[in-house]
Amino acid sequence: MADRQKEVEVYDTPSGMGGSFTVSIVEEIDETTIKVRVWYGRATINGWETWREWDGSMFTTTRDRLTKKRIMPLFSNRS
Repeated sequence: MADRQKEVEVYDTPSGMGGSFTVSIVEEIDETTIKVRVWYGRATINGWETWREWDGSMFTTTRDRLTKKRIMPLFSNRS
């Protein structure tokens, strides 16, 4: 059985709707442009529980729009 990813490096970036998205970098396009994946859901004891509205969406942005770099767990030790 393959190891499942337990955490991901994420950032905040403006959503364009008055809030922010939690995103991870998927691809480095050039020096300043990146493709990101939106993380919208929650960590559970069984792994990431996706909330379909935004989770998994991808878009292109610039690195300077990323803030609050952190490691986000994809599993919770709380039931």
